[in-house]
Amino acid sequence: MLAGALQPWHLILILVIVLIVFGPGKLPDLGKSLGKGISEFKKSTSGEYDEPQFEAKGSAAVADGPKVCAVCKTENAVGNQFCGNCGAKLA
Repeated sequence: MLAGALQPWHLILILVIVLIVFGPGKLPDLGKSLGKGISEFKKSTSGEYDEPQFEAKGSAAVADGPKVCAVCKTENAVGNQFCGNCGAKLA
């Protein structure tokens, strides 16, 4: 239903508004980030991520045990890179 109502001049109007709001210098960055976001969304919904890769990281981290934050001294879940309490980077 929406595809029938969206005419070419609608797209041109949207592009002109985006050009005015963001400026010509930011359009390539905006397009690049939009493309990456759509690509990541497609990968996550279709299940194209390598599960064994994620499992390998988790199994190596299990041997190390839970990480303790050097700043706030709280234990964090295995595989975390940042502290869930204070946000500090874990060693």
